[in-house]
Amino acid sequence: MPEAQTYDHAMAPAGSYLAELVRINDTLIWSHDRTDSLIAAVAVVRDLMGARLAPTYLLDEAGNLLVLVTDDEQRAVLGEGFATMPAHEHVREPWINPQEWPVSAADHLDHEAWTSLPADFRAWFGESGVVVSIHADGRHLGAVLLCFDGPFTLTQERKEFLAAAGRILGNAVYRWQVGSRERELGALEERRRLSDELHVDLSQQVAAVGLHAGVMRLDAVAGDTARLAQDLDRLDELVGVLGRSLRHQMLGLRADGEMVGGTFVDQVRVHVENFRRQIGIPVTVECPGGCTGDEVPLPVAAQLIRVLQEALANVHLHARAATVTVRVLPSHTRIRLEVEDDGNGFDPTSVPDSRLGVAIMTERMQQVDGVVHFGRGAAGGTLVTAEAPLHPARHGRAIPAGTGA
Repeated sequence: MPEAQTYDHAMAPAGSYLAELVRINDTLIWSHDRTDSLIAAVAVVRDLMGARLAPTYLLDEAGNLLVLVTDDEQRAVLGEGFATMPAHEHVREPWINPQEWPVSAADHLDHEAWTSLPADFRAWFGESGVVVSIHADGRHLGAVLLCFDGPFTLTQERKEFLAAAGRILGNAVYRWQVGSRERELGALEERRRLSDELHVDLSQQVAAVGLHAGVMRLDAVAGDTARLAQDLDRLDELVGVLGRSLRHQMLGLRADGEMVGGTFVDQVRVHVENFRRQIGIPVTVECPGGCTGDEVPLPVAAQLIRVLQEALANVHLHARAATVTVRVLPSHTRIRLEVEDDGNGFDPTSVPDSRLGVAIMTERMQQVDGVVHFGRGAAGGTLVTAEAPLHPARHGRAIPAGTGA
């Protein structure tokens, strides 16, 4: 048997890069575990470049945080303090550029983007560290941070390889995200169907209890004790079925209650403040008239908060906005939420089908008989308007709209 050959990834010639890109792609396609496959694919990049560490950070759904995805060994080296990082500190030029090319810290040591980074981050990332962007479909999804023990030269061949690797990693991550969003959209549609059936079912069950009470009254007047005993057994059965249906409905309300607590405006302010603190984009909350409208049903409030989160995430990821205004406009019959930015705007009809944010926001509002519209704001950016009727009898427990602006 011939002697096994060893392969030094750190000294790999440029001609082998294509084979390694194929290996990265195959690793991501054939593995059943997304996290393990991503870690394994990044390990190929790390070994080929001769890096000491290669932690991967992916943007969360709201675009506020970078979440660490790596193996236990690298996680232990970084420590729990770097399990997440605020996106606004790192998702910025020169680390992120329109071409999504890899960037070496060595080329930007005098730049404010380097000197303003936390000292403990710079300590393990190193002055030779390289940011490899993970991207797909024009979206920045995160980055692989290559850390070296000594100097590292980012040659043109290495730049091209790392840029291609970042696209392959990004396509896999984006494919997984789209799959998750499709499942979420399907779950929302199924929930609406079940909700509609539940409303009909509850009405039928209440009507059945009422009719049966009438039958029992007739049997009591007739003095038919045998039938009356049977009637009581049937009534007990009907009440049991009704109770189970009500418990299912209350479980749904409890899930919404975990999403929204306190007044609706209070929750809007909480989510807006988190966005402002984490992303750094100024947001103003306006509540004309002091928010003296009727109470907001809990399911309506929960869906409006989710639409707010999606709209703010889109501002961060796509709008390039300098300011955002959030308005809460309640009346005695309806509640309207507006999110307006001064960014570059967008045409909803031109959004690819693979981007499901618009569809999910629409579906969420349809669940509560509401609508969502996308238009151009006064400053030329995007204006998202979500509006729903206030039907406490249908939607269940309500929360106060809020007092004061």
